[in-house]
Amino acid sequence: MSRSAGRMTLVLAVVASVLAAGACKRGALPTPHVQATASPLASPPPEPDGPPDPAVAKAVGEVIHSARHPELKWPDVSDVAPTLQALYDAEPDGLFWFAGTVPYPGVASVVDALPQAAIEQGLDPADYDAAAIAARWATVRAGGTATQRAMFDLGLSVSLLRLETAVHLGRIDPNAALGWDYASMRKSFDPTPLLRELRLGAALDRGLALLEPSFTHYARARRVLANLRTAVANGEPPQVPEIQKPLKKIEPAKPWIGVPALAARLRASHDLPAGQEAIASDASGPPLYTGPLVDAVKSFQRRHGLEPDGVIGAGTIAKLNVPIAHRIRQVELGMERMRWLPPMANEPTIFVNVPLFRLWATDPSVEGEPLRMNVVVGKSLDHHTPIFMAQMAYVVFRPYWNPPYNILKNEILPRARRDPSYLAKENLEIVASGDDSAPALRATPDNLAAVAAGRLTMRQKPGPKNSLGLAKFIFPNSESIYMHGTPAQSLFSRARRDFSHGCIRLENPAALAEWVLRDQPEWTKEKILQAMNGDRPTRVNLTKPLTVVLFYDTFHVSSQGVVYFVDDIYGDDKQLDEWLRKGYPYQP
Repeated sequence: MSRSAGRMTLVLAVVASVLAAGACKRGALPTPHVQATASPLASPPPEPDGPPDPAVAKAVGEVIHSARHPELKWPDVSDVAPTLQALYDAEPDGLFWFAGTVPYPGVASVVDALPQAAIEQGLDPADYDAAAIAARWATVRAGGTATQRAMFDLGLSVSLLRLETAVHLGRIDPNAALGWDYASMRKSFDPTPLLRELRLGAALDRGLALLEPSFTHYARARRVLANLRTAVANGEPPQVPEIQKPLKKIEPAKPWIGVPALAARLRASHDLPAGQEAIASDASGPPLYTGPLVDAVKSFQRRHGLEPDGVIGAGTIAKLNVPIAHRIRQVELGMERMRWLPPMANEPTIFVNVPLFRLWATDPSVEGEPLRMNVVVGKSLDHHTPIFMAQMAYVVFRPYWNPPYNILKNEILPRARRDPSYLAKENLEIVASGDDSAPALRATPDNLAAVAAGRLTMRQKPGPKNSLGLAKFIFPNSESIYMHGTPAQSLFSRARRDFSHGCIRLENPAALAEWVLRDQPEWTKEKILQAMNGDRPTRVNLTKPLTVVLFYDTFHVSSQGVVYFVDDIYGDDKQLDEWLRKGYPYQP
């Protein structure tokens, strides 16, 4: 068999193995996307034009064995060195992108496509040496040395291996960097089959499309990112001026010199439709803040986590003046987080976006989001809601509340000691265990001391005043976090809703119960309401565990295409940005 035929056989085997990868799971390429790519055999592999060059072997060996490529922005290549070793050991001519001195047919197109492909995936082309690789390619095509050819070849491989992995898995380990409990979901991934297609002429953007998350939200994020980059290219609108004293806010129908800049900002954010006349004035003074501008401000406030009252204050102006580049970075960080998740397109899932204070459910059998509601999450100061994935197992209607020890010690016991009637007013009772059948004990000083020492505990009796409301939803986890109702319904009307000790309070627990029990027809809406208002706790096991994803993203695109940007309440954006700027390889 000729060397060319051998190469052809190898490629066919690789492509066949990719097409045979069935289920859409992390670590395998989803078959429908693979079938949509350009044929990797559109151009045959080149014939080598001479024997292997010792200088090439020397350069390749030094880079792989030292795990260092001195010409790259991030020269430590230990993250891809084992893959490089296997990749280059399989090449009889010593290089991956050349046969002797003859480049494979896909090299030029890959080099040309690299910058834009990275940008479209929310990644920085400089992290993948896109410009430097293009310059080195020009040198090699002009007749560079064997060593230059080898260093270019290795650099291109490193950049593409890193780019593929970044798109498919993300750049960092969320558990080690941020404490997110997604580590068990990370799968192995082999980026080399796509490299073999690329060198024969497959399109880089199509290849990366195989690897990106399957969630519709990721595709929406890519569109938003492209629109924001277009907005940057068109120029940043003028800043909205600060409100001058003695005024503290601008109410509708009031004159204000900032109206023209306000209109420009709102047009750029698409809250004010292009071409709509928005500026009105009387001849004697500044333009009026009125008409479509007020509706546009309400829209902007709603999308940015502000009270949508149409009144312009310092908070609204600050968010109006956030640079577009900052919004771009929020989208890029959101796309990174989406890559950490395993594919879940084929199963019903409940998502909670913590800084958005929002829950939604997805179901592959139903278009859009069959359930959405507001939630309350952990306080930003000292009670963060942890980020993890778990399986919802059961629902308890009309539950007891068993306060955690830290709440007993720091909040309940001090009040009970100050006010002997406090426990009775709050329907709290002392018990020997958390079992629902445990008898109540008297609130004596000795028993209060036993609670403080951890020998006894407390519970709050079921009912409308119970802190858990009339239902709780259990997805077992090491953080003892769950979802529940609440008697404090007024909190859901607020724009910012971080008030809990970490658990997730639901605006409409009855609606969530109806959705999670939808495959148990005996649990009708009427029966659910009856159980929620019964005289004792009722536990209902789910027939099939339901995936719950606690997520953190300051950027969100709804299924209706509405774009939200909200505050980084826990500082996770800042922390993630710092990790990503440390570059390759990721070091926990």
